[in-house]
Amino acid sequence: MNRKSPSSDLWEAISANLIAFWSSYGRGQGCILEQTSDWAWFYTGIRSRFYNGVLRARFEPDEVKAVIDRLRARIRPEGAPAIWWLDPQSNPERLGPLLEQYGVASAGEIPAMAVDLEGIGKGSDRIADFTIKRVDRPELQAVWGRTAAVGTDLPKESIERLVELEAGLSDEPYRAQRRYIGTLAGIPVATSAMVLEGGVAGIYAVATLPAARRRGIGRIMTVRPLLEAREMGCRVGILQASSAGYSLYKKIGFRDVGRYRLYLQT
Repeated sequence: MNRKSPSSDLWEAISANLIAFWSSYGRGQGCILEQTSDWAWFYTGIRSRFYNGVLRARFEPDEVKAVIDRLRARIRPEGAPAIWWLDPQSNPERLGPLLEQYGVASAGEIPAMAVDLEGIGKGSDRIADFTIKRVDRPELQAVWGRTAAVGTDLPKESIERLVELEAGLSDEPYRAQRRYIGTLAGIPVATSAMVLEGGVAGIYAVATLPAARRRGIGRIMTVRPLLEAREMGCRVGILQASSAGYSLYKKIGFRDVGRYRLYLQT
């Protein structure tokens, strides 16, 4: 794994995995998903930028404005912003400056990280009264959605929308994903999700309720799915790290392999 200049194959795997996770929401009731082999964007109306946006950008120059306009047609009445995820393979070459010309603002960067699953160990993963279970029915999907929403500080007005959306997902791509709920003394306090796509295991939605933080729960919710992926023959784990989770992922063994440049459309 080249940590400084990841191969195009790795970026394709990371991109495919990212699309697999977020595009499921675009297939939810009342949402929209547009996707080709070169680009993908979705919109849910949830007032969090990551629940709306462009997931892959391999555009011809004259296609960019059309996608901006179609997103804007949803943003104007619903008000929820959207994120453009630009990776090193995004096109056209100067897509960032082009977006800014159209009023889409730079919103920083987020590291893409990867880990060799052979090096993942269980470590100290025992917490009294803490258990993890797989989400396997709509009732648990709703619990997962509520816990993830609160654990990621989703605006209050969007919590019920995510709960409703999550509970209603049932298509085959969604069922191929794995969602996990962590409970403390029987009370849901944490979430994570794993996507096996592009030959890698992607970790998403690692969240812990405020009252249960700083106990090592986030580590368990990250490592346990990766151990399952290794048992299934997967060799590489990937994720996009928030600033809050970055140091944890480094301790687990993840290393930077590149960065997404984020652009915010409002």
